[in-house]
Amino acid sequence: MKIGLNITTLFAVGLLAVGCTSEISVEHLNNLTSVISVTDSVECLWLPIEEGDYEAQVIAVGSDNRTAPLNIRLAQTKVDYYMPFTLEGVERLRVENCSYENLCWQNLTTTQPDLDKSYRQDVHFSTARGWINDPNGMFYLNGEWHLYYQHNPYGARWGNMSWGHAVSHDLVSWEHLPAVLYPDELGAIFSGSAVVDKDNTAGFGEGAVVAIYTSAGARQSQSIAYSLDGGTTFTKYENNPVLTSHRIDFRDPKVFWHTPTERWIMVLAAGNAMEIYSSKNLKEWTFESRCGEDWGYHTGVWECPDLFELPYENGSKWVLLCSLSIPERGGSSVQYFVGEFDGHTFTPNTKTSKADVLNYGRDYYATVSWSGVEDGRKVVVGWQNNWEYANDLPTQGYRGYMSIPHQLRLVNHKGAPKLVAEPAQEVLAQSKTLHSEDVVEVKDKYNAWRHNCDDGAFMVECDIENVTAQVLGLKLFNDNGDWVDVCFDFAENVLKVDRTNSGVLDFNPKFASVSEAPLSDVARQSIKLIVDRSSVECFTDIAAISNLVFPNGCYTRLSFYTIGGTAKVNNLTIKKL
Repeated sequence: MKIGLNITTLFAVGLLAVGCTSEISVEHLNNLTSVISVTDSVECLWLPIEEGDYEAQVIAVGSDNRTAPLNIRLAQTKVDYYMPFTLEGVERLRVENCSYENLCWQNLTTTQPDLDKSYRQDVHFSTARGWINDPNGMFYLNGEWHLYYQHNPYGARWGNMSWGHAVSHDLVSWEHLPAVLYPDELGAIFSGSAVVDKDNTAGFGEGAVVAIYTSAGARQSQSIAYSLDGGTTFTKYENNPVLTSHRIDFRDPKVFWHTPTERWIMVLAAGNAMEIYSSKNLKEWTFESRCGEDWGYHTGVWECPDLFELPYENGSKWVLLCSLSIPERGGSSVQYFVGEFDGHTFTPNTKTSKADVLNYGRDYYATVSWSGVEDGRKVVVGWQNNWEYANDLPTQGYRGYMSIPHQLRLVNHKGAPKLVAEPAQEVLAQSKTLHSEDVVEVKDKYNAWRHNCDDGAFMVECDIENVTAQVLGLKLFNDNGDWVDVCFDFAENVLKVDRTNSGVLDFNPKFASVSEAPLSDVARQSIKLIVDRSSVECFTDIAAISNLVFPNGCYTRLSFYTIGGTAKVNNLTIKKL
C-alpha cells in the first residue's frame, strides 16, 4: 500500500503498514532508498526474492567482510523464494533502487522458510541456497576435503560472486559452512585455487592456507587471502592485488608447488591462451611463458586452467586443462593438452586446432583438482551445468550442481596418451548392492530392474560382449513417460546419451540433446552409469558423459534392448550410492 506524501516512515508508523514483525523495522528515506533495522537477538534476516532482471543494491552497514554493495533481486510483485542474510557484525541494511511500494517490505521475515527440494541430488553437491558455478580453491587437509565454489549467497542466478565453502570426509556427504570471501573494493571474487603453505613461504604462518583468486573489478587482477584456522575464515592480504595485467580477461589462477625448481607455479587464463608465472612467496610473481594461442579450440575465452603431472607408461606426462565454450560440442566444455613442463614452459606433444575433451556430455565445466591429496591421485570436480542454459534450470531457491568427484589417469589410446575420468574411489566405496545378475542375454528387450524412489542415487555397472547387434541400449524411464537412452552404437562406434525425452525440457530450447563419445576398439566393453535425482553420468574405458536431467518423478525402471542382433551383458550390478 502507499505510505503517503511523507515517504520517510518511522518504525512505529510504517511497521504495521508494510507487514513487518516486532523484530524488524523499515525506514523509507525516499521513494527508492530504505533502511532495515533488526533487534539484537536476530542473527539472520530472510529476504524475499523475485526472479528477473531487476536488482536492488543492499549495503551491509558495519560489516567487516561485506564491504561492497550487493545486487539482490528483492521482490517487486511476487515472492519466488527467500534468501538468508546473516547479520553478524551488521548494524543495519541500507537498500537503494527499491521502491517503497515493492512487495518485499511486506515479506521480510526472521523465520526460515521452506525450500523446494524437487531436484536436490543425493550424491552431487549443490549449495544449500543460491547460485553455484565453478569449483574453487579445493584442498585436502587432516582428513577433510575442502570445496570452495563460485557462489551468489543472495539469489539463485549469477551475481555477487563470492567463495562458498563446504567440507567432506568422504566426497559424498558435505557440511555447508559460511562463505569465506565476499566482493570488495577491488571487485567480485572470481575463481582461483588454494594451497597449504607448509613452510611459511608467504610469511602468514606455518601451515597457513593461502587462497589465490581473481579480483574482478574494472580490471581483472590476482589477489590472495590467508587462513590460520584450516580454511574456515580468511583474511585478505593488505597489499592486494599481487598480479595485474593490461588484459581484459585475466583470471582463474591455479597454483601448485613445483619441487624441481622450488617455487610456486601459477597457470592463469589470459584471453584465449594461458600464462605461467612463478613465485617464491605467493606475493611477488614473475612471468615465465605464454602458451596455447596456436593450438586447441578458440571458440570462446579460455578459463579455469589446471596443470598437473600424471603417470604414463614407464614415465609421466603433464596435463593442461582449459575450459571454454565449444559450440560444436554443445557449449561449455573442458579441453586438455598432454605434454611436458620444465618449470617454465608447457609444451604439448601435438599442436592441433581441435583438442580432445575430458567429458563428452553437455554438463561438465570448470574442472579443477584438489591440492594436497596424500596418495598422489589427481581428484577433480567439475561444474555440472552449461552456460547455454545455466540461469534457467527449473529449480527454486538454488541453482547448479557439481559433478561427482572424479579421478584422472592417462591411458594409451591408439598410440597416444588420452585423459580418462572415472568415479573417485571414495564415491564407489560407499555403494551397497541392490540387484545383480551374472549373465543377461539381450535380444530385442530385457526388463532388468524396477526400484523405489526411496533408494535414491544408484549406479548401474556391467560388461558387454558377444555383440552381433548394431545397437545395445540401456533405457532409464518412469511411469510418467520420461526416459533417458544410453546406447552403444557399434555401427558408428560411439556411445550416445539421449535426453530429448528426459522430463522437463521447456525451460530452454538448447537443453534437449543427444551427446556422443567415442568407443574404444576392445571386444569387451564396460560401463558405469551413475543416476541421481537430476543427472546421469556415464563412464566407459576411455570416455565420460555428464548430463543433467529433470524428470517428472525419478526414473524407476531399467531395461536393455538391442537393434539388429543380440548381445551378452555380464556382471550386471545395481548399487545404491
